[in-house]
Amino acid sequence: MNFLPTEDHVKVSGRTIYRDNVRYLGYSATSISFCFTGCKAQAVMISDPADWPEEQHARVGIFVNDNPEPSKRIELKELRQTIDLYEAKTPETVTITIMKYSEPEYAICGIEELIIDTDTLLAPPAPKNRKIQIIGDSITCGYGVEGSASDLLHDTAVENPTKSYSVKTARALDADFEIVAWNGKGVISAYIGEGDQADDSWLVPMLYEYTDAGCCQQFFHEPPSMWEKWDHTRFEPDLITVYLGTNDASYTKNYPERKKAFSLVYQGFLRNIHAKHPQAKILCMLGTMDQTLCSTVQHAVKEFSKANEDVSIKYLQLPLQDEENDGIGTFWHPTEATHEKTAQLVIAAAKKLMGWE
Repeated sequence: MNFLPTEDHVKVSGRTIYRDNVRYLGYSATSISFCFTGCKAQAVMISDPADWPEEQHARVGIFVNDNPEPSKRIELKELRQTIDLYEAKTPETVTITIMKYSEPEYAICGIEELIIDTDTLLAPPAPKNRKIQIIGDSITCGYGVEGSASDLLHDTAVENPTKSYSVKTARALDADFEIVAWNGKGVISAYIGEGDQADDSWLVPMLYEYTDAGCCQQFFHEPPSMWEKWDHTRFEPDLITVYLGTNDASYTKNYPERKKAFSLVYQGFLRNIHAKHPQAKILCMLGTMDQTLCSTVQHAVKEFSKANEDVSIKYLQLPLQDEENDGIGTFWHPTEATHEKTAQLVIAAAKKLMGWE
């Protein structure tokens, strides 16, 4: 039987656009999960590989039951292709998860239908008791985590959000999660390398307002006025983590006036986050790849806290990555060893802030 990936059939994790009976997985680690009793499951998936170089193709991981490791990883090489998700010799009751590994910047990933060898799907997996919203940039996405410092190009084949602190933290805390993260983007500027002019054309506070601005612009070719606004009531987090400032530092450098501008906009973003989710506690962090703005973020959190005494918010200082002992991924990004150390610090801070065991 064939089924559409509607929310009565699947559990949706993360922000997805559902249009013309296709569910588009956008942000890193966005996924759908479904349950069935049978021997075989497949998915019909769509992408736009011809519009991208091979190293920017969409990639997904397929998970069976609660196994933290994927049973397979798949590159979407065709406009429309049928993917084998699961196969067994005798009928079993299983939960299948299709998770987006590549970022929203690159080729699209759409799920058109699910195919199983029995007549009915079981009820989707139940929501977890805890919910975390995770806001960040490339570090949060697991950019280059399986790559090396010698890489000349970034390849989605070496992206893996499950090896990032973000998914590691959510899994350790047994929480449903929603990631809003895009590599190279910041609060007041994207990464500008050796340049001196801010690049404010595509920033995280703007992206936060939409379901998937990348899909709307790059795949549907819509103007901003038509982009799908995100309904923030669809996912009410208990905890929100914010890991931003690494890319902004390429612009602010150590100019006091630029750091001040960053701080003011950062505080404004925190106010917006709090307005959208007034019950959520907030954990801000910075430091793995660059520490230029660590004290600025710490100060911004302090100023926000003084002006919003009802908000439970903390700043977590992260150590610089240890290249000698833990290695370096693509374009100086952290390896899994570094992400694991980061995750342990974030998990401990989250438990203390939330009172979670």
